[in-house]
Amino acid sequence: MQKVLIDPESPKSENVKKIVKLALPIIVVNLLYTVESMFSLILVSGISASAVAAVGFSLSLLWFIYSLMALSYTGTSVLVAQKVGAGEDPSPVLFTGLFVSFLIALPLTFFGKDLVLFLMSVLGASERVVSLASEYLTPIFWFITVGFMTNTFYGAFNGAGDTKTPMKVAILMNVVNISTSYTLIYGKFGLPKLGVQGAGWGIVLSEAIALLIYTYLTLIRGKPFPLRFGIKREVLISMFRVGTPTALERAITTLSFNIFVGFLAGFGDEVLAAHQIGLRVESVSFMVGFGFMVASTVIAGQNFGARNMEGLVYGVCLTARITAVIMGLMGLLFIAFPKYLILPFSRDPEVISWAVYYLVIVGISQVPMAYASIYSGALKGMGRTTVPLLVNVFSFWVFRIVPSFLILKVLSTPLVPWVLMTVETFLRALLFYLAFRREIRRQSSSSSPPRHLRLC
Repeated sequence: MQKVLIDPESPKSENVKKIVKLALPIIVVNLLYTVESMFSLILVSGISASAVAAVGFSLSLLWFIYSLMALSYTGTSVLVAQKVGAGEDPSPVLFTGLFVSFLIALPLTFFGKDLVLFLMSVLGASERVVSLASEYLTPIFWFITVGFMTNTFYGAFNGAGDTKTPMKVAILMNVVNISTSYTLIYGKFGLPKLGVQGAGWGIVLSEAIALLIYTYLTLIRGKPFPLRFGIKREVLISMFRVGTPTALERAITTLSFNIFVGFLAGFGDEVLAAHQIGLRVESVSFMVGFGFMVASTVIAGQNFGARNMEGLVYGVCLTARITAVIMGLMGLLFIAFPKYLILPFSRDPEVISWAVYYLVIVGISQVPMAYASIYSGALKGMGRTTVPLLVNVFSFWVFRIVPSFLILKVLSTPLVPWVLMTVETFLRALLFYLAFRREIRRQSSSSSPPRHLRLC
């Protein structure tokens, strides 16, 4: 285990080093997951365009299914962080998280694939695409419990402050996935040619190896802490209390995002392609924000568990400033050189033109997005996971979806949803700041003696 307790009196460089050391491996892990998804599409592109559509559509809809992972992942990560900070045994949390993840995933083994294929059909996929998607998803749902339990181990390592081990595991997962997918898709080295199903088996095999490694590390090596069997009722209740709001948040956000993208689909393939390309370019900045968001969850969780509120506030505020600087610089790149960032993805003049608008507009929102991410992560680390659920759903619908729907009736241009997307990001950052400040003041007033903490 690695405690990440922040001392405001320590040199700033020392605290910055702690934060970056915690966040950097998480950023690498997320980049690796992106590479993994991209290679899945590249590898099946040699089969047919329908195969690409099937795998791409499946990956998008799997995010909706995977939102259920957030219950065990968030519950495990947050509670482990708090236990580590308090100097208590976090083992019951991990075992409970594994038990919960298995129970959640088990019904999906039998009904998950049918649900995804149903949603795919409703959203307009052709019979050919649905048929290929069924092949791809079959092994994934056969062993979906493996994926859920692997993700829970990942949350436990992060919560314990060990983000390097999951990074090493993720590197191995990428190598296994890409190599086995290629081998099984095209039937190399005397193995059967499975087509798109080979890509599904690549994911399964990589997750199975990761689960074996995590199990070995905890049971045999005692890393990040020894795993002991046993479920405590109070831990189980806390797991659902902390994890359920995040699972709901991700499910609702995923659905809301697809509705928002639907506004753009009506403007034609070029606009939709520009949006997707813009998202892919922006995702690099988002991954930085996500990595530091997880770091802020760990910092807040461990310092909250240790009752080190001064260190919690200082650490979160410092993390927010670091993230804002990095994402702000990326935003300036989006604004200054949008065309050069788009050219690797498209040579269509109309697509490039719209994508340039997208990147310039979202470039403005990178700094507030950084602050929103960090305050959201900090609230989760303190166990206040209901707040991000309410803020994200309220902000997304009240400031983004509803205004876009109404204004598009009068002004028909994709600039409307893109501009409102940036406006909503600023307002969401403000809401998260106010929520974080309120929670810190509540914690300060309830302490004895009361502590007056300097807020961001």
